[in-house]
Amino acid sequence: MVHGEPQISPLDKSSALIALGEEILSALDAVEAAARSALSSDSPALAMPTLAYSENPMAGENRAERFVAARNAEARKLIRLLLTEPFIARVKVDWGPKDRGVQTLYFPARSAGGLSTAIKGAYLVSYLEDLGRLAEYRAGEIAEIEVNGHERTGQILECSHIEPSQHDQRWDALAEAFSALPWGDLLGLIGRERLRAVLERIAREASSEGIEDLVGQLEQMAAEAERERQRLRRKVIDRITLRNRAILDRFQGDVFRLPLNRQVLLLGPPGSGKTTTLIKRLAQKRTPEALPNRERELLSTYVREILTRNDSWAMFSPAELLKQYLGDAFNKIGVPDASNVRTWDQERHDLARNVFSILRSPTGGRFQSEPHPGLLLDPSSPGIAALHDDFADRFETALLQRCNVGLEGLLSADDEGVRRSAQNLRRRLGSTGQLDLADMARLLDSPDDLQIELRRLEGSIATDVRTIANGLLNRHRSLPDEITAEMRTFLAEQQEEDGEERDEEGDTPSAGASVSPVYLLQTALRNWARTVAEKRRTLGGRSGRIIRLIGDRLPPEEAFAAAGRKLILSAHLRALLQAPRRFVLGPAGFYASFRRDALKEGRHFSASDAVKEFVSGNKISPDEIDVLVLVMLRHARRLLASPGPERLELVTGHEWLERIKGRYLVQVFVDEATDLSAVQLACTVELAFPKLRSWFACGDFRQRLTRSGIQSRPELDWLVRTTGVRLDPRDINIGYRQSRKLRELSDDLGALLDGATTSTAAPSDEEEAGVPPLLVENITSADTPAWLARRIREVELAVGSVPAIAIFVDGDGRVAPLAQALQTALAPWNFVVKGRLQDSTVGDPREVRVFDVNNVKGMEFEAVFFVSIDDLASRVPDLFARFLYVGLTRAATYLGVTCEGSLPPSLSTIRRHFAADGWS
Repeated sequence: MVHGEPQISPLDKSSALIALGEEILSALDAVEAAARSALSSDSPALAMPTLAYSENPMAGENRAERFVAARNAEARKLIRLLLTEPFIARVKVDWGPKDRGVQTLYFPARSAGGLSTAIKGAYLVSYLEDLGRLAEYRAGEIAEIEVNGHERTGQILECSHIEPSQHDQRWDALAEAFSALPWGDLLGLIGRERLRAVLERIAREASSEGIEDLVGQLEQMAAEAERERQRLRRKVIDRITLRNRAILDRFQGDVFRLPLNRQVLLLGPPGSGKTTTLIKRLAQKRTPEALPNRERELLSTYVREILTRNDSWAMFSPAELLKQYLGDAFNKIGVPDASNVRTWDQERHDLARNVFSILRSPTGGRFQSEPHPGLLLDPSSPGIAALHDDFADRFETALLQRCNVGLEGLLSADDEGVRRSAQNLRRRLGSTGQLDLADMARLLDSPDDLQIELRRLEGSIATDVRTIANGLLNRHRSLPDEITAEMRTFLAEQQEEDGEERDEEGDTPSAGASVSPVYLLQTALRNWARTVAEKRRTLGGRSGRIIRLIGDRLPPEEAFAAAGRKLILSAHLRALLQAPRRFVLGPAGFYASFRRDALKEGRHFSASDAVKEFVSGNKISPDEIDVLVLVMLRHARRLLASPGPERLELVTGHEWLERIKGRYLVQVFVDEATDLSAVQLACTVELAFPKLRSWFACGDFRQRLTRSGIQSRPELDWLVRTTGVRLDPRDINIGYRQSRKLRELSDDLGALLDGATTSTAAPSDEEEAGVPPLLVENITSADTPAWLARRIREVELAVGSVPAIAIFVDGDGRVAPLAQALQTALAPWNFVVKGRLQDSTVGDPREVRVFDVNNVKGMEFEAVFFVSIDDLASRVPDLFARFLYVGLTRAATYLGVTCEGSLPPSLSTIRRHFAADGWS
């Protein structure tokens, strides 16, 4: 479709380009002036529409006013961004005579700040809005986009992408893309010069007349040669940063604009813009004006209020250095990283210790966390998922059995009040009269009559136990001192009481807490009364220890009969009333017995002596913690999401449930997702606010470096089945980072990893193949620093400055020795060489940095050297090719690989890609 003749004057390219360039420079001034004016006054631009309503039950006193103040502060922050980057793209589009005709639009990267009319005759619109899709087209293409639910079609007449900056207190810009009808791409005419210099040069060339200016021609040839050299150098990544493409391609644009309530997994080769797309999505969803009406309708008042808060999102990464690297990228786009970028190891530990009390702490918990590589028979992602499925099924079955046994016990009780309350409950359950998992949410708001009956029984039990205790103490005055002395030897066991005893006792003091001997005595008598009523002969734990201490001083069993019968009814009532809490927090206690049984039966766990000692010591591995956290998070969501959103947005009255709600995130992101197990990914899904379940992950199966990471697409089916999400996998296949030669090497090595022959597509503006990768064999560790030093000097000479350079070794222990030796070799040329360990910072891009290859996923460098790949192959033969793949895909242009011996035979098919000499 074409809407008639192009709306560009049929002058020559030079005149058109001068007019366009001057318009862009003028527009930069206009936006900056409008932003300064808005910030210096009570401009209407700052009167952003409030999302707080007086009827909001979450508001509380002055909540609306505080929210409006926070929104105005956010609006000012977005306007301040326009002072440093007024816009990044300009588009002229012809909508046709029946729509709006020809429009000119300028697109800031984040927000227009309410300054839509700042540019005379044009509109300022956030690139993140629906209209921002126009910037992803080229001149001459037909754009079909949806704007607020309406389809619009227009022809792109002009499209310019720029990188604005100020020089000598004047706005200038570097051109990233320039196209216009009828000529198409004009970037070649501009080169990679600053826009003002281009306009001056074109004007000067257009005005030159008269005699042939040979001197001028020679100067022009020299200038063009220099421009070409600078153009190549401009393509170099000379600092550590994610390649944050201001304007993405159409595929990426479609992905990051998907609605907030979607669950997306973006898969693709290294350097294909996956993480950039993820970052752009976060920026868009945190910019209120960029959300289309269809998305705003998804948000309740509660979610709208927290959407732009700094703590409303999190991004999980597999490594500490990558976490720092990503945090820098978020800060660059104006989204501050206030501990939002996290490793899963950190999150798991925090949840297990401080939310779910899986791990011991001064306030409770059961297990001690400790890695154990030989614990599981199958430590792969499918093996951990199988452990989860078995445990979750057995726990849910046991819980329902306990609840239904309790209900039957109440229905057959001699106590009329208890029996009547149980009958009322059964009528609410439906035709089967049996409890199922859906009833956990109903029991969360326990019927008052059950609570009343429990309080009545508890009062009567307390009286009976108190009477027995008084009799004992009157006859044996020394008993409290005896109990105190006995308990001094029993403190360690307090931490390991079984869950059954804790339920019967109600709220017990935490391990090691000081408790009175009278309390301990009454608790023991209470538990003994139930033991007698159930015709059991032994009682374990702390209470059993006290009963054995009392010995023949204990009253006859008949004295406990009445209290015992009431305790059984009380236990049945508690089984129902505590079922929701047990549904969520009970898995940790149940896991101890599950694991002992599984070990005896040869399921899931190795039967070695070391494993038996590990289990008996109440230790637990990180993979097992993942399983428990997933079960608990999933059960909490099922409670909170039923019967409606009320429990999510209102205080429930259950402190333990509110603590879990406080960990929900409006948006959850995962980078390098294939390094996480399916169970870990499911945990991150369950951390997403249940009403939206906004989850976005990216990764590449070929880059999996962990044995427990997800291995293939079928595992995604398990993720969907377990979490109940509707996963939307998307594939991307354009390599933006690497030169053509390195891309071809990556594709061939990738085929060795998974047997699939794929070809990573080139970006549309790729111009050169790059230099070949280098391979040096039979080089000793003593000679390696000198070889590296020669290659690094070649890179600097070719680029014109020191770009981002990384050297990868196998293990943190090899970082410092190589860094020191290389520093010595490069000292005459004043290079700075630094070793970067797992617990250090990513460092300065002006340094030559040495890393353990485990720590570099997601990063980018202009030049990469991988040292002693054959030694790594000897140590981890099943994973070394993946490490090489990850290492070489960090390089944009230059790659060098060394071998102390020869290239491993399994890599023989990729030898043809390498050269043996240097790059000079």
